[in-house]
Formats: sequence, structure tokens, C-alpha cells
Amino acid sequence: MDLSVVIVSYNTFDLTREAVQTARTSGDRSGLRHEVIVVDNASPDRSGPRLAEAFAHDPHVTVVCNPGNSGFSAANNQGAALSTGRNLFFLNPDTRTLGEALGTLVAYLDAHPGAGAVGPRVRNADGSDQRSIGFFPTAARLLRHYLPVFDGLRGRSARLELILPESAFVEVVMGCALALRRDAFDAVGGWNEGIFMYAEEDELCLHLTRAGRPSYFLREAEIVHLGRQSTADGFANHQIVAQRSFAAFLRQHFPHLVRLDRFLGTLGFGLRALVYCLWLRRRPHDAALRKRYDAARGLTLWYWSSYS
Repeated sequence: MDLSVVIVSYNTFDLTREAVQTARTSGDRSGLRHEVIVVDNASPDRSGPRLAEAFAHDPHVTVVCNPGNSGFSAANNQGAALSTGRNLFFLNPDTRTLGEALGTLVAYLDAHPGAGAVGPRVRNADGSDQRSIGFFPTAARLLRHYLPVFDGLRGRSARLELILPESAFVEVVMGCALALRRDAFDAVGGWNEGIFMYAEEDELCLHLTRAGRPSYFLREAEIVHLGRQSTADGFANHQIVAQRSFAAFLRQHFPHLVRLDRFLGTLGFGLRALVYCLWLRRRPHDAALRKRYDAARGLTLWYWSSYS
């Protein structure tokens, strides 16, 4: 088997079905021997049983229905354990695989046995570029993350750091579409199941880098990523979950940055909450603005009193 595509599903039946279909089409166009494994984390919309029924006649699609929500990392490991491909492609359910992207990724992995994670070009629904890569944390990067005015002063150069115009070696590949060889995956022990959601790709890529397997951005392979479809409800709570996961990642791998992260998080989200509050006085019925204010306020309180 050339490639196993693993998709973790949660409450996104229609999107997951399309993700499976476009991945299968890309694999067929590329002439790959491939399979798609969907692991559903007990979706309230019964995505698991519905997907199993939708693909019941496709022998290349396997759907696993978990009795509870085991989290993104654990479900990815579960799908990988059931797979048979010499290469793995972890794909979000809110994605569409374009053209022969799967074949392009597999060709690169086969030609570079020492590679770590490989990520495609990620595009928004309108065709524009979406952030496709990330970086390991430093003091300067934390400053620019929490106080984005510093990136604003840098202009176009800041954007090019996250949206590369050509293929290149990178530090972190986005977890929405991450491919790697099975031997590389096994060498680092797979995804860290201690991270329920978010920051998991940072840790996986860090382990790969430390194992001498650098990651790579492959612009010639493309997907569309709609983004945050399974976490649209409870936006503020999911933001806290994301920051908690990142804090755990820092404590384990970059402990010298923990105090700075807490200080900048409190300051940065506090300023955001203040700005959003002032805007809400002029636009009290703006639901999107209210959601951003609630998230910024919740994160400020979490950083101030519950950072852990």
C-alpha cells in the first residue's frame, strides 16, 4: 500500500464525506494504491454510522466509530495503527484534496527517506493562501504572536514567513494536512496522546527534527482547508483549550519561555478584550465581535488566574 489517509471526524458529516471523496479521487488520479481510514470521535450528529453507510461499498474506506471522544492525537494514532500504507497522510475532515496532491506527496516521501513531516500548500475556500507552516517558539516569536503590532511593522516579510512562495525546509507543518513515512512516524512514537487537541503538530515536528528528520513544505501539492468547522460552537472555550495545549508544550520542551508566555498572554489578550469592549459599545449587536470579545476576555482571565 502506497498511502494511508487518516481523517479524524467530529460532528462534520457532510465535510468529512467530501474530504474522503476528494482524497480518494486524488489517489486514483495519482495511480496510488491507497486507503482512507476515518476515526469518528462519537460525533453527536452520528457522523460515524452515517459515514460507514455512505462508504459501505468502497473497500478502500474504513470507518471506525469510537464510543467517546478520545481527542485528535489518540484518534490519529488509532487510525495509523489500523492502516497498512508505507506512508501516512493525516488530514482534517474540513479539507478538499486538489488534483494529484497525494501522488506529489508520496513521490517526495519516497525520494527522501530521511524526511520528517511534509505539508502541502493550504488554500482557503476562495483560493487564497492560508498559513501552511509554523515555527518553534522563541522569545521574539512569542512577542510577535501576542502583540501582532510588531508583525504589522514588518509588513510583507512577516506574511512571507508563514506563506512561502516556494517549497522549502520548515520547522513545523500544519496538522490539518501532514504526511510522513511510516518509519518516521514509528521512530518518534506517533502523536502525543497527552495533548487532546492543538499544538500536537508542533510537538510531532519537534520530535522529528530532533531525530534528524527535517520537515518540508511542498507547494506543488495543494489542499483547501475551510478551518475550525468542528469547533465553531464554544469558540472561547476552544481558544482556551488551544492555549492550554501550547502552554503544556512549552513547559515540556521550552520551560525557559513559560513565564514570558504567561505575561505576554495576559497582556496581549487583555488589550484585545479592551479594544473589543470599546468597539461593542458602538456595535452592540455584532455577533462576531461579541464572540471575539468573549474569547479575549476568557483567555485574559485564564492567563491571569488559571495558567496551567
